[in-house]
Amino acid sequence: ISLSINEPVPEVLISVDSQRFMQIISNLLSNAIKYSPQQETVTISTSLQNDYVRISVTDRGNGIPKEFRSRIFQKFAQADSSDTREKGGTGLGLAITRELVEHMGGQVGFESIPGQGA
Repeated sequence: ISLSINEPVPEVLISVDSQRFMQIISNLLSNAIKYSPQQETVTISTSLQNDYVRISVTDRGNGIPKEFRSRIFQKFAQADSSDTREKGGTGLGLAITRELVEHMGGQVGFESIPGQGA
């Protein structure tokens, strides 16, 4: 899996807990890499939206199943929780990410098109 960083936004000042911010980015990248097919690229991009900076981590995996979308940020939530699932993990990464982002005054969400990633 390759990582690609799109053009940065103009210089801005953001107020975050740097260690927690790195944990957020790490969680998002880990998920994107985990669900990307071999030889694909995960893209990190930023944009200015009013007084906010939007950071996007985009994969090109299968996308998020519709039946799982309402639970994606819940603790222990996994789209495939069977004993035979292909991807490991505890189902805590996105729940922790949401808590950290909201604690710093931000919002986290997702966009997903079936078969085209998230």
